[in-house]
Amino acid sequence: MKVSVIIPTLGDKNKEYLRTCVDSLRKTTDWDIIVVSNGSDTQPDYSDIKGITIHLHTRDQGQANAVNIGAQAVTPDTDYILVSNDDMYYAPAWNQNIDFRFDCFSPNLVEPTNNAGSAKPFLKVNGGFTLDEFDKDEVDLYVAERVNWASPDPTLEIGFNLPFFIKKDVWDTIEGYDIAYDPWGSNSDTDLQTKIELSGIIPMRKRDMLVYHFSNKSGTFDGTHQDFWQHNWDYYTEKWGFNRDDTNGDPWYCHNMIDYKKLKYHPGWEGYFKK
Repeated sequence: MKVSVIIPTLGDKNKEYLRTCVDSLRKTTDWDIIVVSNGSDTQPDYSDIKGITIHLHTRDQGQANAVNIGAQAVTPDTDYILVSNDDMYYAPAWNQNIDFRFDCFSPNLVEPTNNAGSAKPFLKVNGGFTLDEFDKDEVDLYVAERVNWASPDPTLEIGFNLPFFIKKDVWDTIEGYDIAYDPWGSNSDTDLQTKIELSGIIPMRKRDMLVYHFSNKSGTFDGTHQDFWQHNWDYYTEKWGFNRDDTNGDPWYCHNMIDYKKLKYHPGWEGYFKK
């Protein structure tokens, strides 16, 4: 199975987090790792980060554009794309329960106990909110203990979050991210998720495959970009004909994401992958 990893990153801002992410992926996989730095006039020097297969750069800030650029650079024999944030750490046991039966699936996230903004599906461990606080041994142990899932809850559920695996042909068909959500990205993941569902695919989440997320390192959601957030909310509503409030939608569990009575967006690939 050929997998290519795409990691968008804001120039040098998160370089040490990127180093940790790439190093952990390189120790656990032999996949191509494509880093796309964005939002700076000068291309950062990542030559001291060992394990990057391709480094690309764009002056235009935005995760959507960066990931799309990375997806264009993967080799033709790529089966799956893995889209990751740069502030994610892949513990040694993270991929022992990987399952390529699905067109789109996500590992579950583990986040620091002092991250008040963690979403409902995510687990918490006292692993550190920053690299200075990072307790690698604690995170490695936590992930390894959950490889053999002991919870009465199922190991598999409907859901979507970063990081996520998606078949390359699905990505190409739905044309990846909508770059209109750049530069600050709010709602871009929800838009992509809605496109995936519109194509006929139900995204899945593996609760026994865990990735550590330091979280909140991009500054995108620090409260200083409300104007961009509102623009993107309005854009999503205009594009689709509804929003999450209208449908009482829950993107973490892919619940009520599409109101087919109000749906305005009808691309040629609508329902293409429906089984």
